[in-house]
Amino acid sequence: MQIIRKPADDVSDPDLRQLIDRVFATVIDCPEILGFILIVEPGDTIAMLDAKLGFSILSGRHECILEHADWFELVYVLGQDGSGLEVIIPKSIDIPELLTMCQQHATPAGF
Repeated sequence: MQIIRKPADDVSDPDLRQLIDRVFATVIDCPEILGFILIVEPGDTIAMLDAKLGFSILSGRHECILEHADWFELVYVLGQDGSGLEVIIPKSIDIPELLTMCQQHATPAGF
């Protein structure tokens, strides 16, 4: 997994970089509310993701799941102040239960 904490963090994929830039643009006035962006990578497991998040990714705790061409974007609001985090999941990842959850609950990103 890759953890992104600020816009300057290195992401080589241009489409993913654009998605991350959009996420940071939405919190430009209050960047401290975004704890981090977690990018799921090959070799990651549900147990590894759960350990990093501090809760089960499959628990349905997400605020929404947005579907992009090659990615799913899970948005989590965890604090009363609107603070939270995001998880970006490539559609090519080999974690069937996670992809199934995303496919069942995703809405088109719309941009």
